Amino acid sequence: MAYILLVLPFVPQGGERTENLLFWPVAVVLTLTLVFQNRARIDYRFFQSLPIASLIAYLVFAAASVTWAYSPDAAFSRLVVQVLAFIVVIVPYALPVRTKYVMSILCLCYAIALAINAVYVLTTPASSIGHPGYFDNKQELGQFSGVVILLSIHELRHRDWRSLVAVFAIGVGIWLVFESESKAALALGMVAVASSWLILLICKKTRLTPAYFVAAVVVASMFVQDPMEKLGYRLYGDSSLTGRTAIWGYANFRISQKPWFGWGFHSYYFVPDSPQNEAPGYIRDMPSSHSGYLDLKLETGRIGYWIFLVFIYSSLHLLERVRRKDPVGAWCFLSIQLFVLLDNLLDTGWLALTHFWLLYLILVAETVRYSWPSGAPSPSPIGSVQAIRIGPSKRLARFARRAPQ
Repeated sequence: MAYILLVLPFVPQGGERTENLLFWPVAVVLTLTLVFQNRARIDYRFFQSLPIASLIAYLVFAAASVTWAYSPDAAFSRLVVQVLAFIVVIVPYALPVRTKYVMSILCLCYAIALAINAVYVLTTPASSIGHPGYFDNKQELGQFSGVVILLSIHELRHRDWRSLVAVFAIGVGIWLVFESESKAALALGMVAVASSWLILLICKKTRLTPAYFVAAVVVASMFVQDPMEKLGYRLYGDSSLTGRTAIWGYANFRISQKPWFGWGFHSYYFVPDSPQNEAPGYIRDMPSSHSGYLDLKLETGRIGYWIFLVFIYSSLHLLERVRRKDPVGAWCFLSIQLFVLLDNLLDTGWLALTHFWLLYLILVAETVRYSWPSGAPSPSPIGSVQAIRIGPSKRLARFARRAPQ
């Protein structure tokens, strides 16, 4: 996360990012070396859990899509980076590592990036539509600040330096949200916070899980004509959502041409002779469809889209187990996950090399770890066999020392 937030934004961009070609392979080698050294302690329940198994299934399908991708070379290279990030972020959770301070360290990392953004806002002029900080656009600064506020609220329950960092981050984060003039981030953040509290309260009174409530909202929206346009008009007075509806219309047209398998993983935008070049007007210059869900259908079709939905809903389902152990932690996890889910209605955030996606992966991994009855991975069968072999011998040795000669 420090690399994504504090290093990568300050490295000049030009073509393929060489720093990514260096950083991720080195990080993966170090990670796999440590995993191999502790292979006897791997808990394979982690990989067999539905959220992780479905995400692996999606990556496998994405790998298969390289064979029919519009640009196989681009699809393969972009997929490799995502797989490397998956290994670095997710795989260590299969070991009995301590994760007590993960959220605190993440909050501290975000707070440092927040302070740097505050310096940028104070020392550089804003654009006519809002300040982007050191990000590429104002929407990114709004997203980032919203995440910082949610993480910091979670850290307020501590009675040490973490609470001081949290108070600072909340104050600066609120200020930066308004400086960015990111109305969407502000509105979606407030909805996520309020909805997560209400959902968990109802879950406490019933046997339902957050996945049921999100699914109910999605199903209900199917019976409303143009729900996003109507919501945009009520919130912002703009039913086109700053031109997004036209972008979505063209994306749906391209999806209809390859509905089941898609154009290939990350093989539609920013590839040579992309079909996007045939789009009319400003749509031709768009870097995405401004909808994470449409991009899933565009790249991996209905099959990949439904596999990814299993990943989302199964992660939400396990949050009920987190609530039983740590209600505040569950509220934080659900607030951020809802924020990501809502944000992907208006922008593309799935499977992108951003702090938004990496944080979502970390929260899913934390949720899976929380969901186990023991609260941490147990040793693998190999480790158990070793314990069985060693245990009796130690008891026999103690008995021999106590026995009369």
